[in-house]
Amino acid sequence: MDDSRYQLIGLLGFILAGFIFIAVGINFGDALTILGSVVWVVSCMIWMIPLLRPKRD
Repeated sequence: MDDSRYQLIGLLGFILAGFIFIAVGINFGDALTILGSVVWVVSCMIWMIPLLRPKRD
């Protein structure tokens, strides 16, 4: 596997963790945890864009 594949797998793990934290925030009614987790997930998705785009020569 190349480096971008490892980065993609790691980012998917970060996104999964973000969704878990969102669930925890909802469970405890903590708006700051929910907000921080949503920012985390969105940031990870933005970070993934260059890894998913086709390479241009």
